[in-house]
Amino acid sequence: MTPKGEKKPDEYAQAFVSHPSPGLLKIHDPDTFGCSPCHQGNGRATTSVEKAHGNYEHWLWPLFPKQNVEAGCQTCHAADMVLVSGDVGWTISEGKDLFRQKGCMGCHRYEGYDKEPEDLNTFSQHIKQLEQQKKENFKQAAYLMKQADTAETNQEANRLNDEAIALKVANSKADGEIQQLDFQMHSTMQDMKKIGPNLKDIRLKLNKNWIPVWIKKPTDFRPTTKMPNFRLTDHQIQAISAYLWQSALTDPMPKQNPGTAEHGKELFETRGCLACHSIGEGDQMQGGTFAANLSREGEKANYDYLVRWIHNARQRTRPYCPYEKKDIGPEDYAKKGLPYVFDLQHSQCPNDGHELQVQNMTVMPSLRLAPEDAQDIASYLMTQKKQEPSSYADASFMDDPALKEEGKKWIRHYGCSGCHEISGMEDEGRIGTELTFEGSKPIERLDFALFTETAQRGGKHAEPITNPEDLARLPEGPAKDSWYDHKGFFEHKLAEPNIYDQGKIKSETEALRMPNLHLTSEQIRALTTFLLGSEESSLPAQYQYRPGDARRDIQEGWWVVKKYNCMGCHQFIPGQQTVLMGMKKYQDPDWKDQLPPKLLTEGARVDPEWLRRFLSNPSLSTTDTNRNGVRPYLKVRMPTFSFSDNELRKLVRFFQALSQQPMPYIPEQVPVLTTKETDMARSLFSSTAAPCLKCHATGDPAHDKIATAPNFLLAKERLKPDWAQRWVLDPQAISPGTSMPSGLFRLDKDHWVFAGPTPASFQGYEGDQSKLLVDYIFQLTPEEQKRVAASMGRNSAVNQMPAKSKQAAVPSHRAGSGGSQ
Repeated sequence: MTPKGEKKPDEYAQAFVSHPSPGLLKIHDPDTFGCSPCHQGNGRATTSVEKAHGNYEHWLWPLFPKQNVEAGCQTCHAADMVLVSGDVGWTISEGKDLFRQKGCMGCHRYEGYDKEPEDLNTFSQHIKQLEQQKKENFKQAAYLMKQADTAETNQEANRLNDEAIALKVANSKADGEIQQLDFQMHSTMQDMKKIGPNLKDIRLKLNKNWIPVWIKKPTDFRPTTKMPNFRLTDHQIQAISAYLWQSALTDPMPKQNPGTAEHGKELFETRGCLACHSIGEGDQMQGGTFAANLSREGEKANYDYLVRWIHNARQRTRPYCPYEKKDIGPEDYAKKGLPYVFDLQHSQCPNDGHELQVQNMTVMPSLRLAPEDAQDIASYLMTQKKQEPSSYADASFMDDPALKEEGKKWIRHYGCSGCHEISGMEDEGRIGTELTFEGSKPIERLDFALFTETAQRGGKHAEPITNPEDLARLPEGPAKDSWYDHKGFFEHKLAEPNIYDQGKIKSETEALRMPNLHLTSEQIRALTTFLLGSEESSLPAQYQYRPGDARRDIQEGWWVVKKYNCMGCHQFIPGQQTVLMGMKKYQDPDWKDQLPPKLLTEGARVDPEWLRRFLSNPSLSTTDTNRNGVRPYLKVRMPTFSFSDNELRKLVRFFQALSQQPMPYIPEQVPVLTTKETDMARSLFSSTAAPCLKCHATGDPAHDKIATAPNFLLAKERLKPDWAQRWVLDPQAISPGTSMPSGLFRLDKDHWVFAGPTPASFQGYEGDQSKLLVDYIFQLTPEEQKRVAASMGRNSAVNQMPAKSKQAAVPSHRAGSGGSQ
C-alpha cells in the first residue's frame, strides 16, 4: 500500500488501519455487532462516502461526527452513569453527569434521571385510591350487614355476611399495602434531591437586598455558579423576588455565638469542604466545582442560618406533607398533643399519619462537627466578601403584595421549581420537552427558525451567534460550513439558548425560556455527545445492554456515587484524579498520607455488612461522632450522607460487583492459632524488619497523631481474610502509591515466608507465613495489641476497640458515603 519510492502509505491504506480502541472490540465483537450499531451510518451503502456515512436526505441516522463519536455508547448504555474504559468514555460520562449537575433534568424529563418525584406521585396517588376504596368498602360492608339482618332466609343472610367480611378483609390488605407504600415513600423522599437550594428559607438565610441582584445575572456575582442566566426584565425580577420573599417561612432562627474565623479557615481547608466547594476566583480558585464557590458568602448569608446549615444541612425549618400539600408547623403537632419533633425516626405527619419530607433536599452531608466548629467555619465564611451587605440597593419593593401574584406567574413560567423547593410550587411539572430520544427526532422537527436556510447553505455568513462570550462556547468555533444537523442545532442551542428567537418579534410569554448555562466549549461537546446518542434504538433486545446480573448493581451504584460526588475525595478508577489530589496542599509529601483512601478494590476488601454499618455511621460510634471511625488520624472527614435504605443497598452491592465478589457474602472461617503459632505470628507482627504498629493506629492519642493506617482491632469485622493476605503480599498491586511496603514476604517453593529474620521457632514450620500473620491479626485482642506495643517500647499505647454493641445500635437509615481501605 506504499508506492515504490514513497515513504507514506497511500489513501487506500486507511482501510487497513486497526480500531483505535482494541479493548472495546473484546466486549463488542465486530462479527456480532458490526460497525453501524455504535457509529451509525448506512453500513450497506458502498457506492459513495456520502451514502455510507448516512449524510444524505433519505437516511435518518448519519455517522456520528468524530468529535462526538462516543454518542454511540449512549444508544445502548443509557442506564450507565459512568462509561469509562481506558481512554474511552470520559466525554459521554461527563455529558451524562452535566445533564444532572447543571439542572437540565429540572426542566426536561429524561428516562432514569430524577425519577423520585414521579415515583412519589405514583405512591401518593395509589394511597389515595386505596383509602377511597377503603371508605367505599366500609360503607358497603355496613350496608350488607344491615341487609343480612333483614334477610328472609339464613342462606341469604350468610351470603351477605360473607360479602361484608370479604370487604373487611380487603380493607385489612389495603392497610398493609398502604403501610408498604409509606415505607417506600420514606426511602424515596430521602433519595429525592434538588439541584438548587430550598427557597422556602429565603427570609431566614439571605440578605434581602442581595436577592434581586443575584436573580438579574448570577454569573456577575459568582462566575462558576450552576444557576443559569435568565433574560429577565427588571419588572420580572422584582415580581419574582417579591413572591419568593412573601411566601417564605418566617420561623425564628436560634441565635448563634460568634466563632473564631482563623480556626474556621483551617477546618474549611482540611475537613474536606474543598472536595465539593471552591474558594477564591480566577487563578486563585482552589477546590471542586460540584458545589458553590464560597468566595463572597459574607455578602449574602445570615450567620445564624449558616451555622445551622454547616452543622446539619439536611435540617429543615418545617417538614412538608406531600399528602396534604403543606408545610407542617408546631400548631399541627400541638393539636394532637405531640412534641414538635421531626427527623428520620419521627417522619409521620401528625394530621394523617403519612410520610413527611423531614430533610432539606440537598446532597450536602453532615461532617459531624461540634457546634463550636460549625460556628468557626461560618465565621470564616462571613469574612469572604468584596463589599458590605449593607451596600446593596434597597429592595423594599419585595414587600409589595401587588407584585406577589405576578411573581408566581413568572416562577411557574420559567420552571424555577424544577431546581428549587418553593412554597406553593411543590407539584409543578417540568416545562421543557422530554429529551430521552431527542437524537432520534427527524431534522425537520428541530426548529432552526429563521436560520434554516443559513444553516443549510453554510458559507461566509453561516454563523448567527455574534456575542463573543457565547461564540467562544462553540466546540469547533464559528460555523463555516453547513450546520443543518443535530450536532449544529444542539451546539448552538447550548451556546446561546435564545439564538432561534433572533429576528422574531415575540411577547414575553412566547420568547424561548431556556436560560444560558454559561457552559465551556468542552462541556457543550460533552452534552451534545450525550444528546446525539439519545436515540430510540432499533437494535434487537439481545444487542442492547440491559444486564440482570451483578452488572446491574454496578449500573445502579454509579448513579449514587456521582449523585454525592464520592469521586471528589476517592479514586474509583485507576488513573482517575480526585479533586483533593489536585490541590496544592496535597502535593506536599507530608500531606499525601492525609488523602482519603482509594476504593479500587473496596468490595474485595471489606465485609459488606460492615460496609453497610460504616456507610450508615462513618464515626462507628453513637457517642463520639466528631471523628473518623476507621482513620481518626485523617484531617479530612468522611461525612454522614443520610443514605436511604435503598441507596445503602445499591452502594454495598455496587462495591461487591465492582470487585467481582459474590452476593450474599459468606465469611471465611479463620482457624484458631495454637500457642506456638501465636508466638510465631507475634514475632512477625513485632519484627523490627516490619514493625506493624509503627504506622497503624492503636488507640493511643499521642501515637495516632502520626499514624498513617487503620487500627488492627477493626480487621476482624471489617476486612476479608483472603484480601488481607493478598494485601500483605503486594499492596502496591492493589493500591498503587500506598505507603504500605511490598516485599515483606518471598515465595519459597509453594508457600510464602517472611523476608526478614525469624526466630528459631520457625525451624521446620512449613505453613504459609503470610497467612499465619493474617490469622493472627484477625484474632488480635486489645490486650494482645497492648502487650506487643509495650514490648516494642510503647507502653502508653492504650488500645480502644470500637464498641460493637454501639455500632449495632445505629439505625440502618443513618448514613455516610464512600468507603474505606
